[in-house]
Amino acid sequence: MKKLRTIFIFSMEFFVIFYCITGTAFGINSTDNNSAQPGDYLNSEISNVDYDNYNYFFGLNSYGNTVITRYGKLPDLETEEQKESWKSSLEDLSEKIKDTVVSEYMYPHGEIVTCGTNSQGYFLILFRYGNVDEPLMDEIYALIDNSAKEMGIQDTPVEFGYGIYQAEIPLDSEHGIYHTYGENVENLSESEIRAIEEYMKKKPEQLSGNYIANYGEIPLLKDRTEVRSWGSKLYSIKNGTEGKILPYLEKGQVVAYGIELTRLVVGIYDGLPSEEKAVLVEEIYQIIDEEARKQNVTDIPVAFEESGYLQLDEEVIEDGEAVGEETNLLASGEKNTGEINNLNNNDSESANKSSSSGDKSSENNFTPGFGLLGSLTCLYGGWRLRKK
Repeated sequence: MKKLRTIFIFSMEFFVIFYCITGTAFGINSTDNNSAQPGDYLNSEISNVDYDNYNYFFGLNSYGNTVITRYGKLPDLETEEQKESWKSSLEDLSEKIKDTVVSEYMYPHGEIVTCGTNSQGYFLILFRYGNVDEPLMDEIYALIDNSAKEMGIQDTPVEFGYGIYQAEIPLDSEHGIYHTYGENVENLSESEIRAIEEYMKKKPEQLSGNYIANYGEIPLLKDRTEVRSWGSKLYSIKNGTEGKILPYLEKGQVVAYGIELTRLVVGIYDGLPSEEKAVLVEEIYQIIDEEARKQNVTDIPVAFEESGYLQLDEEVIEDGEAVGEETNLLASGEKNTGEINNLNNNDSESANKSSSSGDKSSENNFTPGFGLLGSLTCLYGGWRLRKK
């Protein structure tokens, strides 16, 4: 089965547009009893840049969550044993409601795209940005809370939010037929709809990383125009800082720097002392933040990960250029264990036409652009997919 890769990192000469499908919504904060007007969203209180803050039970992975509202009340979880028991209870709850959620409320039938939990202990429901309102959230909360009561859980804590998605869903993997998330589903056959339903019932491969620190915030991206605009800003900020990041690369302190979907990623060499890593993180984020503010971007999202030195897959280099349809530059010499996900051709062509830079998208979503040295130091092509 073709699996969505979580990281697309670009060289200085390469830019790819990532997208999600969007609309309008509003919500209220049931826990704090504070009303939220249309367009207002709650402080998430946890970093949406750190993917380790989320564990998804079924549906699609999200590449940046924005909280709408919360219902219920968190239990007192003081010991690790209590926390693990609570996580297990929430997972059991997700299994209890899965069939109903998938058949009635989940993509392609409804607005839900992901069911999971966050690091605070909330049961998590993520929507695609669109036709979401308070009555819908009330209805879904009633389903969750009533099922939880059958398990002895009262006043179930549920967080509702929006996710950012990009996925290829297999309809007939044997014949290479896939549905691009967000495309029209009206013309799909009953068997194809069932295939999507079965796929959405599965636990997605967990987005994860050996994070040292995470700064900033991934913004709510409401439509493709906003996604393209945000991607252009990330690309411009990366270009504007590469000269100042290069000395760290040359010293071997930084082993990767690039764009990962909706955020910037800096790979710090894992062999450095902890104190040196902490200093590097502060210095490098200041460099990136200063450039971002020059371009009127605040809270620029940057993830700092521990990483080994980049090595090339076998037969990557032939006459000084990368070869092979699925060649990648990997962190710590790890092998890419699956096929590379390709963006929808029409979306890629449209995005490229609308881009003022005139950069071209390759089938593998990377183009080595500066020769071997530049590729090794500035292109991070490791796919960080780990199951928890």
